[in-house]
Amino acid sequence: MSLDKQFLKYKLEKIKNDRIFKDQDTETKKRIRKENAKLAKEEADAIHSYLTGEDDIDKLDNRSYLENRLPGSLYLTPKGQLNIRQVQTNPKTKRTKLSRLLKKFRTIAKSNIDQARLFIIWKRWFDKLNIVFSPKEIQLDGVINSSGYKTHEKIKSEVIEHEGITEDFIVSDTIPNSDGTVRYIRKRIIVKNGLIVGQQVISQ
Repeated sequence: MSLDKQFLKYKLEKIKNDRIFKDQDTETKKRIRKENAKLAKEEADAIHSYLTGEDDIDKLDNRSYLENRLPGSLYLTPKGQLNIRQVQTNPKTKRTKLSRLLKKFRTIAKSNIDQARLFIIWKRWFDKLNIVFSPKEIQLDGVINSSGYKTHEKIKSEVIEHEGITEDFIVSDTIPNSDGTVRYIRKRIIVKNGLIVGQQVISQ
């Protein structure tokens, strides 16, 4: 997140100075403007600390980190694995994660920069995959690499795992001709671990 603290201070100070009564004497106006500048700086520091996670007083005492990472939301790990955020049941979780993060990056801002770099990489991945969702199908330009369909069967105390079939099937199919007749073709259907991975026309 990018936030100019000086510009934020200027905006807050301007709002306060605009409320000064014009009919007051010069010395009073100077004193009020000085107080407004001090108060605007403190408010800008507080807002900047809350939004960016950078707190000069206590780096661990801010509410910006983890609160915008809602439990149950999906996210990608640095390796590209899709994961889900857990509900924080331990009150020490936030401080522990912050401590670990600050040991690695020193500040939350540097951590955000590192996260931004990952987003750039992930965007390239998604652009290449070109995933398109529709009510009837999911299209993508990439290759699906799956371990296949597996089922588990429990016999007494032993759990037996069954993998999907891996076999080639020769099937017949028909193709309509332009004159209304049909012609028969033979196809080879390639199945690996329960998934159809390809098909080849053998004869027409």
